[in-house]
Amino acid sequence: MKINKKVSGLMVLSALVLAMSTSVFAGTTDTNTIPKMGRHMQNLEKIAEEKGITVEELKAQMEKEREEKLAALAAEKGITVDELKAQMEAERGKTPEERLAALAEEKGITVDELKAQMEAERGKSKEERLAALAAEKGITVDELKAQMEKEREEKLAALAAEKGITVDELKAQMNRQDGPGRKGLNPIKRGTK
Repeated sequence: MKINKKVSGLMVLSALVLAMSTSVFAGTTDTNTIPKMGRHMQNLEKIAEEKGITVEELKAQMEKEREEKLAALAAEKGITVDELKAQMEAERGKTPEERLAALAEEKGITVDELKAQMEAERGKSKEERLAALAAEKGITVDELKAQMEKEREEKLAALAAEKGITVDELKAQMNRQDGPGRKGLNPIKRGTK
């Protein structure tokens, strides 16, 4: 079970790192005229300007937040940050097949059995997944939905406050960013569909 927690933690951390890196590019609209690093710098400059700090201060702030998240995850797993980074690097080098084989081995099943489990999980409807999560938490589906909506609104309020705008303005910005060709980039909107 401890290994499953480690793998789960690595997956969560990987998702966070991916989310952090893709959110920097979320405001970019013209991808053909600006080299990749140029777009990245423009976004950093824009964010820094919105926060009233320099790009260097923003980079330092982002690195500090990243290190804090790594430290928290490492502490949760009972390992050092260096050990966590080594684990992440090792995971990054594996092929999808190797990751499946490792996960199957940890669960004590074959890769085919793991794939069947994953397929069955994917086949569940949203309501079935919500019901399973609610049962796991010992609450009703309606209570879970209310809890999730409350958390969503709190995150929106915090993000809006960070940007110095209202929640309605933030929602409008997010709806504009979730235009053609950008389906799924807006996690708040995706959760309401």
